[in-house]
Amino acid sequence: MFIRQVKKQRSKDSKIFYQYTLAQTLRLEGKVKQRAILYLGADPLLANKTNRAVVLEILKAKIFNQEAMFPANPPAALLTLALACFEKYCLKYGQDSIGLASIPPVPDKAEFHSVDIIGLEVENVTTFGGEHLCKQVLDKLGLKEFLTTLGINKAEVSKALISISARALFACSEHKTSQILAHNSELQHCFNYKQCIPHKELYACSDTLYAHKKEIDAFLYHRITNLFELDDKLVIFDISNTYFETRKAASKLARYGRSKEKRVDCPLVVFTGVINAQGFIRHSRIYEGNRADSTTLEDMLADLQQYASTKSKQTVVMDAGIATEDNLALIREKGYHYVCVSRHRLNNYPIEVENTKINVLTDQGKGSVSLKVFRPEGYDDTWLYVQSKAKQKKEQSMDAKLKECFEQDLAVIETAFHKKGGTKAIEKVWERIGRAKERHNRVSSRYEVNVEQEQGKAIGMEWKEKKQKKGKEDKSNGVYFIRTSYKEPSEQELWQVYNTIREVEATFRCLKSDLQIRPVHHQNDERIEAHIYLTLLAYQLVNTIRHMLKKKGLHYDWKNIVRIMATQTIQTIILPTDKKTIHLRKPAKPIEQAQQIF
Repeated sequence: MFIRQVKKQRSKDSKIFYQYTLAQTLRLEGKVKQRAILYLGADPLLANKTNRAVVLEILKAKIFNQEAMFPANPPAALLTLALACFEKYCLKYGQDSIGLASIPPVPDKAEFHSVDIIGLEVENVTTFGGEHLCKQVLDKLGLKEFLTTLGINKAEVSKALISISARALFACSEHKTSQILAHNSELQHCFNYKQCIPHKELYACSDTLYAHKKEIDAFLYHRITNLFELDDKLVIFDISNTYFETRKAASKLARYGRSKEKRVDCPLVVFTGVINAQGFIRHSRIYEGNRADSTTLEDMLADLQQYASTKSKQTVVMDAGIATEDNLALIREKGYHYVCVSRHRLNNYPIEVENTKINVLTDQGKGSVSLKVFRPEGYDDTWLYVQSKAKQKKEQSMDAKLKECFEQDLAVIETAFHKKGGTKAIEKVWERIGRAKERHNRVSSRYEVNVEQEQGKAIGMEWKEKKQKKGKEDKSNGVYFIRTSYKEPSEQELWQVYNTIREVEATFRCLKSDLQIRPVHHQNDERIEAHIYLTLLAYQLVNTIRHMLKKKGLHYDWKNIVRIMATQTIQTIILPTDKKTIHLRKPAKPIEQAQQIF
């Protein structure tokens, strides 16, 4: 241990002075190094070498608690100086360090201060866990490097990645996203982008990404397929739509059509997805809101032929909305197999189908379905008879409720026959019955309604349920049919292939509920397309995270993942000490569930 003298001069013309530091020589990793222990100031007494030796001896004796090492009669001024330096040492390292044979704690491992606990504060708290998770996965996908190869500059690439992550995490408008980035989230700092991002720049980010849609889609799907070694033999087609809150009179995309959210009062825009068995989107398209489902298949097949990553014969899985006879013929013509829900119900099929069906467990043993493969007359493909107990229970429950409502309406009409001022004229009565049938068109065709009249006025009414046809009876019993171009599939194999369509349902559910693709608030068609595409890119990020977690047995939905990761924050801790105020920027330790996800 020694006192180091350091020569100081503020400028070339200023006076030279000296500062002093208590230092120690030690060996670290085989090398001799010096480490400063305590700053002693610039007291003129320490300019004398002998005085420094006296002060050092006093300090060493006090620090190591060795009273016998004091000089016999130190000058009072030197003793006062040494004791002041020792007091400073105690403030820095604490009383617990006195008397130890070892040197004081290494500053980068431990630093001790006297802290005013009452004055301690925490400020500038921002979320960090989900942001860090998205950054890690985007790095794994290599999207940053790929966007750079497209000629996009470094700053724009960072903003594009921030925009994708923000859509996944916050799922809100660009204006609100800009506010969250500025005040609530650590996302910008995760991507080392420190400037403020106004909402108009977020619009530009989505426009830039949409301008390179084909290249990004091809890169991402190829990267994901190779990264997870995915089998690329199943191709799932489906279509959905999202609505606008305004009229969008000048838009070419926004059109009134059949809304899947029952928003018949709003114009729509249609988007399609070509999805693999693990739920990753390989291609997507955007159409006018009145585009029929069945008319989109040809474009999907064209995309598939152009960008297919495998030469093996692929199987197209789709729902009934797309599976017209013309589309099935087109799929066969292009050289693909298909598995789909039949649009038609068979009124006549072999009786042995019901007698020889087999039971298969579904949903990890939570239920069962009855299956039987057969080939009906008049069709070239193979059909699968499916009877689901869960579907039967659902259909019968819905039918019972609808029948009850229809019969209540008929009872109200009949009650009016016997009331003063009630509708009795036969023409008006049949109008009311017709409106009731229209309101309950799902069940009204099953009823036979008769009205008794005298002199053009209704005096009584009766109704009864007719015997249903085979097809409608099957529907109530939870029966439906799956068609395939495979000639001799087993029941279990065909059922397993068809159930991959659940991934499409999960995809669109995530897009609509978790990522808020609906409703659309943008005003021009280009921005509408960019908004939808940005949401699809955010979904690719989300599905990558969920796929990685599912491989490790963590089956969280995205909202739950965001909730868990939001528990990890970064905050600035303000520590008022005896000498200065310290500001520490520290992340919270992730909870156990967040650690599992990481």
